[in-house]
Formats: sequence, C-alpha cells, structure tokens
Amino acid sequence: MDSINRKKISVISKYAIENFSEGDWLTLGQITGKVKDVTEHPRLFRSLSFGDDDYDYCVAEILELVFSQDISMIAEVVDHFDIDLWYQQKNPEKYQRVFVRGVVSSADFWKVGYVKLFVSHLSSNRKRMSHLKASLANWGISAFIAHEDIEASKEWRDEVEAGLETMEVMVAVVEPKFKESDWCAQEVGFALGRKIDIIPLKAGLDPFGFFGKYQGIQIKGKTAETVASDITQVLLKKPKHRDKCLQSLGNAFSTLQSSKKIELINILDSWSIVTDAQIKTLFECSSLSSFEKDKLKNLIARVGAFDNIEVEKSIWTEFDDIPF
Repeated sequence: MDSINRKKISVISKYAIENFSEGDWLTLGQITGKVKDVTEHPRLFRSLSFGDDDYDYCVAEILELVFSQDISMIAEVVDHFDIDLWYQQKNPEKYQRVFVRGVVSSADFWKVGYVKLFVSHLSSNRKRMSHLKASLANWGISAFIAHEDIEASKEWRDEVEAGLETMEVMVAVVEPKFKESDWCAQEVGFALGRKIDIIPLKAGLDPFGFFGKYQGIQIKGKTAETVASDITQVLLKKPKHRDKCLQSLGNAFSTLQSSKKIELINILDSWSIVTDAQIKTLFECSSLSSFEKDKLKNLIARVGAFDNIEVEKSIWTEFDDIPF
C-alpha cells in the first residue's frame, strides 16, 4: 500500500474517532462487505459507548482489516461519508497533499501550454464534441471530453475527477435531459464548488440553478469551428483568462498549416478584443514563415511586429558586405 493511501486511512480513522456512531460503523461494514467483522469485534461498540481508552486502537484495527484486503474501498468510504470535504475544512493544507496531489499528478491528458477546458455533455453528443475538441485545439484550448456512462469503470471516474480538479474553465452543453443526468449535474456542481468559470452552450435549454447566472452561447445550427471561436472570444474578454489564452494561441498557431493560421489570425484581429501590442507579441512567438509574413504584411506593419528583428538583420547584412 502506497503512502497516499496510508495517509487517507489515517484521515478516515480520525474522522471515525470524532464522528462515527454505531450506525455509521454498520454502514461502513455494508459498504465494504465487512458487516460481520464490525459487529463481531470484541471491543469496538463497547469502547465507543463507554468512551474507553482503547477505542482508538479498535478503530485502527477494524480499518486495517477492511482496507488491507481491498484498497479500492478507501475511495468508497471517503466518498460515502464526505470525509475529504470534512478534512478540507479541518486542515486545508494537508487536504491538498492527501486528496488532491495524487489526482493532479495523473492529469496528463492536457496539451502542455494550452488552456485546460472541461466539457460536460450528454453521451448522445459524443461525436459533435469530438469535432469541437479538434476546433478548440486550433485556438490553443485543450478540451477534456467527459462522457455520460452509467456503468463507468473506476479508472474512468478517476480520469474525470483528475480533469475536474485541474481544469481552468468548464463548458456545459445544456440541452434537454442535461438536468436529469447525474454525471452532468455533479460536474457542474464541482466547477461551482471550485469557483471555476462556466460557459454554458445552449442547445435547447437555458442554464439553470446556481449556474443560471452565467450567460450562455446559443449553438443550435452552428458548426464546431464557429462554436470554438465563440468560446475563445468569451475567454479573451475575461481579464483573468486573457494572458493565458494569448500564450496558448501562440503555442497553437505555431503548429498550424499556413492557410489555417492566416485565417485564424485575421479572425482574431476582426474581434477587436486583442490590442496591437498583444498581436505583435503573438506574431513574434507564432513561428511565421516568409509566405505567412507576406500574406499578413499589412497587419504586421500596423502592429510593428518584427521591427527589431529586421533592424538587427540589416545591421548584420551591412557588416557582411565589408570585405576582409
């Protein structure tokens, strides 16, 4: 058993000592399939009832018996009793080390240097969301596509949790039956709990409940490329996301084919959201080819991109012409 799981068992033990009743112990036995071990322990309930000094030892003994045989039960017990939320309030710093670090370290599905965007949607939209993911990548946005799956595997749930823990913004595709989806409701609730910005995409239903305050984007009849550009505009208009978006755009544009790069740069300029100075910086980190510079020469001249580079080149050219 690794150190993180040992620490989680220690937290469960502290929670049980401070909060468990006899009914809670029976519930734990039912969750883990260890009712007989719990009820037949010679001292557990007596020590609990009378506050005996050996109660802490009885708790440790039962938990060791339960979790040493099946460590997957650790997550089940933590989730059922909301022990992670209790520990987050009790000791926020240690909570991060015990319950968050392990999840965060496994979130290796994001594109490095891109905005991390979690997409909450119904499984019926899977194909369209795949197209949206590809279009968002052109704008420097790495999309995690969550799928509704009633019989999701433990590994799938871990990956979704990692996405929720590490996302920087959420998109929720709000359509009929979205309210009834347990997965979608939990994902939105997670984003609200982390105070993450949510961008609702309205596909036949308006945002509701606590995230009804967020203005949605109407997407019915729009292509994936149009929706991706709408999402990018929303992020660029938010000061707290703008710098990261611009850095991500530079990373993404440097990987695009010339025609797509030129198209998106012109679209970006047409929005009148980004300043000339920001476009200048974007140009100088986007690896523009001579062909691309020629096609964008008017915009490059307007923002003054590559001026210093051209001056430096002319100086070296002048010296190169001097014979030895």
